[in-house]
Amino acid sequence: MTTSRTPYGFMLFVRLIVRMTIALLVSIPIIALGAILLVYSQTDGTVPAWSGIAAIVTGVVLLILGFYMTAVGSFPYPNLGDGEDVKIERHPTMKPAYARIMISIPLFIVTAVLYAGTELAYIFPFVSFMFGLWFFFKGVMRYFRNLHITYIVTDRRAIYMYKFLYLHPNEIPVGRIVQISEKRTLIEALSGRGTVVVSSGKRK
Repeated sequence: MTTSRTPYGFMLFVRLIVRMTIALLVSIPIIALGAILLVYSQTDGTVPAWSGIAAIVTGVVLLILGFYMTAVGSFPYPNLGDGEDVKIERHPTMKPAYARIMISIPLFIVTAVLYAGTELAYIFPFVSFMFGLWFFFKGVMRYFRNLHITYIVTDRRAIYMYKFLYLHPNEIPVGRIVQISEKRTLIEALSGRGTVVVSSGKRK
């Protein structure tokens, strides 16, 4: 798959700030929505107070989880041997995560228009809101998950690392790699993505 290079030094610091900013941008609108719902619940009997509390709690949890996963996911710690040289180090592409989040935005706008600008039954804005929420959370969770995945290729092995509360590495020695193939769907080919499949086994 298309990947992004893991930075070091000053660029690592910049990436940390950028990713924490993204976590803020994702969480603050949800917290703000919760605050608005709480205010409306005091004046509008059709808006339940629990909806505002639930939105605020969701936003705060996403913010805390985002900060934690950003910090942990930005610091890969491969256990390399003496003289082992890292050739490639990458994270999975964030394009699918960004695409899902972008799809959710017009759905939220449609929800606001249906709720505030029409007299349609509440089921219609509720359905569009749930679809938007589904795409939004799918994108956010994919983004945070990809921060924890690191692919490393050295002159001795290929390493897959996943870090969340613990380090889970899988590796294949270079001498056991028998085939490398690439798979792409039409959408992946158009968006510059794909999946790399590494097959291992005993050489004859």
